[in-house]
Amino acid sequence: MIFSAISDLVLDIYYDENLKYIGCDGGISSLNIVCNLASYGFNSKCYGVCGNDQYGHLALKSLKDCKVKTDVDMSNLIKTRAYHIRKVMENNKYCFRSIKYCPFCNRSSWYDESYINEKKIINKIKDNEILIFDNLNNKNQYIINNTKNIKLCDLGLYDEFNNLSTIRIISKIANNFEILNLNQRVEKYFLERFKLDNDIELYKKFNCKLLIITRGKKGLDLVYRNKIYSYPLKEISNEIDDSGAGDILFSTIIKNWALNNYKLSSLKFNNWVNEGMTNASKIVTLIGSRSLIKDLYKNRLIKNCNCKK
Repeated sequence: MIFSAISDLVLDIYYDENLKYIGCDGGISSLNIVCNLASYGFNSKCYGVCGNDQYGHLALKSLKDCKVKTDVDMSNLIKTRAYHIRKVMENNKYCFRSIKYCPFCNRSSWYDESYINEKKIINKIKDNEILIFDNLNNKNQYIINNTKNIKLCDLGLYDEFNNLSTIRIISKIANNFEILNLNQRVEKYFLERFKLDNDIELYKKFNCKLLIITRGKKGLDLVYRNKIYSYPLKEISNEIDDSGAGDILFSTIIKNWALNNYKLSSLKFNNWVNEGMTNASKIVTLIGSRSLIKDLYKNRLIKNCNCKK
């Protein structure tokens, strides 16, 4: 089997407290997950798009350095997304947090529209590929609705659902994913939108095989066969950068599910989660969402603003 992420490429750029460039690396959840899985020895792939610019070349290089096979279109018509992360003081210690804007021009360099060519990608997807998504934009949804592959999803944001009816939201998610990973912000949003009392009701609504809910320093819950399995965080690390914690935890669960012949077993959840928490505890003490695999690109100075077309 091959784990294949589908996404626009993103570059994570790190700055010190004075907004001086520190380093950069590729980012975004679905691509971080296939990088992690490649480091575990699984065949991993990315279908995507980026700009033919400095950010795009670095984001693409990061995937290749992580041993991920790439099928990425580089376009002169778009600019590669950037995610800006700054060193800040919190609770009398330094850590890294997103600043949501470009320090060069004070504009966000995100764009809401995806530029992947969904019909072109569908024609390339093989039956032995497990597809990984981290949002349900219209182009991703087209691929989800028109392929029979096993699919996994990691939802870390809920903004894309704000203007949709509850029926439409459920239709986008229900019956589509073997494993669905939510953070507690998204979980809370869905519980309130659907007027549900608990996560078992949410699990039934989405009808996935396994529902994962990450709760940061509080640990996580797994919902499987209408039962909740709770795992508190046993050890709180000296957190520096939390950007890759949820991705490495989800990746570890995926890895163990795959090694168990792609079968879920509640008897093995404790070991799977403990390994995932250990990896998450390590990565938050480092800088970068792929820091357990590789270092930031520190000698490739980001000199120019990439936001303006």
